[in-house]
Amino acid sequence: MIGVIGLNHKSSPLNIREKFSFNKDDIKELTQSILKNKYINEIVILSTCNRTEIYFRSEDCCPAGAFSIIFKSLFKYVNIEIKEKVEKFFYHLESLKAIEHLFRVVSSLDSMILGEYQIVNQIKEAYRIAIENHSVKKTFKRLFTKALETGKEVRTKTTMSQGAFSVSYAAVEKCYEKFNTLAEKNILLIGAGKTGELVIKNLNKKGCNNITITNRTQSRAVEMATRYNAKVLPFSHWQQGLKSAEIIISSISCKEPLIDKEKIGSLTSDTDCLIVDMGVPRNIHPDVQEIKGITLLNIDDLKETLACDLKKKEDCISTAEIIVENKTKEFSEWLNTQNLAPTISKIVSAVNNITKKEMISFRKNLSEEESPQINEYSKYLSEKIMKYLIRNLKTVSNNGQATEYVKIIHDLFSEK
Repeated sequence: MIGVIGLNHKSSPLNIREKFSFNKDDIKELTQSILKNKYINEIVILSTCNRTEIYFRSEDCCPAGAFSIIFKSLFKYVNIEIKEKVEKFFYHLESLKAIEHLFRVVSSLDSMILGEYQIVNQIKEAYRIAIENHSVKKTFKRLFTKALETGKEVRTKTTMSQGAFSVSYAAVEKCYEKFNTLAEKNILLIGAGKTGELVIKNLNKKGCNNITITNRTQSRAVEMATRYNAKVLPFSHWQQGLKSAEIIISSISCKEPLIDKEKIGSLTSDTDCLIVDMGVPRNIHPDVQEIKGITLLNIDDLKETLACDLKKKEDCISTAEIIVENKTKEFSEWLNTQNLAPTISKIVSAVNNITKKEMISFRKNLSEEESPQINEYSKYLSEKIMKYLIRNLKTVSNNGQATEYVKIIHDLFSEK
């Protein structure tokens, strides 16, 4: 069975999502922990600012048991004891629904920003990390190749990604809503990763020139500052940048908040300052909102700005849904073939062997005239039995999706 458990911007608030945000090291540890269970065979973990999802394949285990294994491993890793308070924010899907979900995600149909491309790179990275962790085999290699193929076809055959905004775009638009003289404001950008670069690109489009970049890796900050005509502040002195900043945009990776009420308290009480926290987990502690003159926004506060005119994309959506449906069917047919082929081979072999053995013994009592007729009849009977058994195999196993039943029937026809 292929399954997925996850939570995203639609199912869960930010304060829950950030508890389940994983970096590369986290993913490796969690993957290794889950794969210690003999019933889980493959794992790919996707963790972004808007979603965390665990895709898995299980064998010799019922769906309920497989989901229980994943949930227990996940909650143990994040050290959450009262899982009932958190589990309600998760969705879990199996078989066709899980496959379809992945294909919708990579096509950005499930994104906060309809048509955004960043999710493709995020899934490629999740798959690359899984390969490094040796947690994918034949089935998931085919699944994720098909998923990326689906995303590409959606973008090729629709205009879905045309005019698509980004979270970084929304952050800058929020700044513009707050300050219509945005180009004149002193801006501190904390973080020079992909998100930070998208932010500074959008700031440049608004004519902003008073931008200071601070980043853990100094060379990256210098390189980005040179390209976008910005200043650089050593990360060891980032707190000094708070004093003169009228806009602070943060997008770094950190387990605990970088800025809190105490650290930003040096700002004067009449300072009118906008802080946009684009990190998951959050870079800015919520208590910063208690300081007079400061407006704090997090990634969930950007949803309204990201709302697109869906009517303009209705045709794109319907076309994309058809592509996803067809690709899901293609993969399902391939998967069913992989699941059923060994067992069908066992059934055919078992029936043929029984027929052959019995005919050797039975021929001793036949005349030369009777032998050909009996051979034809035994062949006809064998084929009829095989078709009957194979038809029932497909029915009982839901066309190969219920792998636990396929395994039982496979064992029934194995020679002992």
